[in-house]
Amino acid sequence: MRVAIAGGITGGHLFPALVVAQALQARGHEVLYLGAKHGIEGRVPLPVPHALLEMSGLRSTQRTLWSLLQTIWRVRGEAHRHLQAFGAEVMFTTGGYASVPIALAFLRLSKRLVLLEPDALPGKANRWLARRAVRICVNFEEAAQVFGRATTMRTGLPVRPEVYLPDVEPTTARDHFGLKRDKFCVLVVGGSQGAQALNEAALNTVQYLPLSELQWLHITGEAHFELVRSTAERLGLNGNYHPRAFLPAREMGLAYRAADVVVGRGGAGSLTEFALNGLPMILVPYPHAAGGHQRYNCTALAARGAAEVIDQAALSPQRLAERLLELRDCPQRRAQMQAAARAWAIPNAAERIVQLLEEVGACTHPQVSA
Repeated sequence: MRVAIAGGITGGHLFPALVVAQALQARGHEVLYLGAKHGIEGRVPLPVPHALLEMSGLRSTQRTLWSLLQTIWRVRGEAHRHLQAFGAEVMFTTGGYASVPIALAFLRLSKRLVLLEPDALPGKANRWLARRAVRICVNFEEAAQVFGRATTMRTGLPVRPEVYLPDVEPTTARDHFGLKRDKFCVLVVGGSQGAQALNEAALNTVQYLPLSELQWLHITGEAHFELVRSTAERLGLNGNYHPRAFLPAREMGLAYRAADVVVGRGGAGSLTEFALNGLPMILVPYPHAAGGHQRYNCTALAARGAAEVIDQAALSPQRLAERLLELRDCPQRRAQMQAAARAWAIPNAAERIVQLLEEVGACTHPQVSA
C-alpha cells in the first residue's frame, strides 16, 4: 500500500505523522510525507521519503486573501504532481493549515482520506476536511462529540517511542541530569519553542521558595535559554535548578522519568507524552492558541483528575509554589493523578492507526473471490 502523509508546521502535527509513517514502513508499506518548507519539518531531519513545498503565503503573519488563494492553488497543483508520481492510494493527515491544499490535491484523485485530530477541540482544517474523510481518528473523546460521525474512532495520539522509557529507573534518569536522587523534582516544559511566561514563572518561583525545598529541571526552549541561564547564574540559583535549552527525544524520555511532576502548556503532543509517562500535571494553557484549543485540552484532562490548571493571567510564584508543595506533600493525590493520566493515554496509538489505514487500503483494493 502506498500512503501519502501530510501535517506539519509545528511538532504537534509533524511528530505523530512521522511516527505513523515509520510504523507503516515497518509493516512493508511505502510512504511519502508532504509538508511545508517553512515549518518545523524544514528544520529537522526527516526519516522518511518526503517533499517540502513552499507555503509561506498561508502563514497568519503574511496571509492576505490574494496570497491565500494563490498559494492554495499553486500548492495543490504541486502536491497533485507528487501524489500522482508516487501513486498514493490512501492519505493520512494530522491537520494544520498546511494539510489543506495537499488533501485537496489528493481528493482530486478520488482516493480515501483519513484524518487524525490531536486536540479536544478540532481545528478549522480538520473540521473542513472531515466532511470528505472516510475515517477520523481522535485523541480526545471530546473531539468525537464535535465531529458527531460514526466514522470517528479513538486511537490516541502517536508519540515518538524514545519519549516513553518505562524500563529506565528514575534514579538512573536523575543521575543523567546531575539531579539529586531523593529530592522532589519539578520538570518545566514550554514546548519545542519554549514559553516565556512559564520561564519567568519558574525563575520567580525558584527565587520565592528556599532552594532546599525542590529541585528543578527546566526546558527553556533554545530562544530563551541564554537569558534564563544568565539570570539564574546572576541570582545564584545553581545547585537545585538545572536549565536546559532543548532535549532530543530520548533525553526528553529520561526527563519524564526523572520528574515527580510536570509544569507545562496544553499542546496535545506534550499532554499525551506527560500522560503516557504517568506524570501529575500543572498546566498553564497558552491563552493565544488557535481557537483556545489548549484550554480545551487542559480542561479535558483536569476533568479526568489527571491535571490541575492555572490560567496564565493568574500564574504567580505564590500560586505555583503552593500547588507544587501540595503535590509534594500528598503522595496519594499524585498517585491518583498518575492513574488518571495513564488511564487516558493509549500507548499503542500508532499501531491502531496503521491497522485502520490497512483496513481503508483493503477497501480501496477489495479482494476478488475466486
